[in-house]
Order: sequence, then structure tokens, then C-alpha cells
Amino acid sequence: HSAKGLEFPYVFLVGMEEGLFPHKMSLEEPGRLEEERRLAYVGITRAMQNLVMTYAETRRLYGSETYNKVSRFVREVPKGLIQEVRFSNSVDP
Repeated sequence: HSAKGLEFPYVFLVGMEEGLFPHKMSLEEPGRLEEERRLAYVGITRAMQNLVMTYAETRRLYGSETYNKVSRFVREVPKGLIQEVRFSNSVDP
């Protein structure tokens, strides 16, 4: 694939939530889930210095709020390599 051999100082992977990445439809088909796992691996291994993975614990879409779990692909990274940073959901005027 086209990412083979490419590396970047900083890589950002956003939307790392169950149901989003991997997509909820892929959870029902093992082959599709493994393809998304390979895609996550490629993204993760392209970072030379820093990798930032983000996810939203809650999302509001069409007036409904959803609560999300972090992607299994993030949970598969060894804990010693993860630094978790959390931000408050309050906004100052």
C-alpha cells in the first residue's frame, strides 16, 4: 500500500472510538475487523517521534448524546507506551 516505508515526525489518529474505528459494521465481520486492525497498525507505526490518538468519551449528534469506549486498537498498545491526557469538557466564556 502507499504508506509502506513512509514515516513522519508526528502522526495524529483521531476518532479512536469503538464503533467509529473500528467501524461498528466491521465488528460483525472478522475479515473487516482485521483489515481495520492492519490499518491502525500502519498509522501507529508511521510515527517517528510522537503519536497522538484521540477519542471522544461523549458525542452529541442530531440532538442525542452517545457515550463511547476507547478503541480496542488503543487498548492493544502496551500500557507503558501510553500517556493519557484528559481535558475538562467545560468551556470558559
